[in-house]
Amino acid sequence: MKKILLLLAVTFSNISFAIENAEGIVYCHGKTVVEYRLINPEKDGTASDVDLTVNGKTKRFMTAYSWFGSYQATPKGFKFAILGEKQFDPLLVFNDRLEDAKKNKYKQCN
Repeated sequence: MKKILLLLAVTFSNISFAIENAEGIVYCHGKTVVEYRLINPEKDGTASDVDLTVNGKTKRFMTAYSWFGSYQATPKGFKFAILGEKQFDPLLVFNDRLEDAKKNKYKQCN
């Protein structure tokens, strides 16, 4: 019985260490949690790839640093766009929020 309890304790302690903490700013909208991480942050402003984590699932996407459509003024606070998938194509990154293709605004939540 003691061996079983010891085995259970070791198993559950390993699981708790496997949960990864957020590395950067986390954004939330409803039940959706989003975080991005620049692949080469030393080139801030020119990084071409980003790891985008949505509800714990991470994929790598390209970025775009110019505003879409040269006939429009760049919105205040716009930093870059993440060229993701579905509702995250594009995901616009602003100084204080993220905005997806459906115009949902994600506010910092960590």
